[in-house]
Amino acid sequence: MDPVRSSLGGGIAATVVLLALLLMFDVLLAGTDLFVFATFTSLCAVGGPPYCRPQTLTATLLTLTWFVLLFAVAWPLLFGGFTWGLPGESGLTHGVIYGLILWSGYLVIVLFAVGFGGESLRSNLPFLGITLLSYVVYGLVLGGGYDYLAHHRTFLSEESTA
Repeated sequence: MDPVRSSLGGGIAATVVLLALLLMFDVLLAGTDLFVFATFTSLCAVGGPPYCRPQTLTATLLTLTWFVLLFAVAWPLLFGGFTWGLPGESGLTHGVIYGLILWSGYLVIVLFAVGFGGESLRSNLPFLGITLLSYVVYGLVLGGGYDYLAHHRTFLSEESTA
C-alpha cells in the first residue's frame, strides 16, 4: 500500500483508539462530562468557553469533526511525510517519537497558559499526564498501523512493497 493510504489507515485506527481512551478518561474522571475529550481537541482554545464543554449538538458535532480531521487526516499525513526522518528502526518507535513531538506542542501551550494566564502548573499536571499517555498511545497505533499496511518501514526503504 502506498504511504498516503498507509498513513490514513493507521490514522483512522489510531483515532478510534484515541477516542476510546479519551472517553474512558472522561468516564473515570468526569462522569458523563466530555471535558477531557473537548479540551484535547483544542477547540476549547479556538472557539472559547462554549466548546470547552460541548453541551449543544452543534458544539459536539464541531468538536468531533475537528477531532477526526486533525487526528485521522492531518496528523497521519504529516507522519507519512516524514516518518523516514524520525530516529528508530520500527514504526512503533517512530510513532512514539511522533506522539511525543505532538505532545510537546501541547505542553508549550499549557506552559504558555501557566506563564501568562495565571494558571498553576500543579493544577495542569493530571491533564498533562493524560495527554502524554494519549499521544504516546496514538503514536504507537499510528506507527504500527502504518508499518502493517505499508508492508515496509518507509517508502524510501529498499524492501519490496509486495
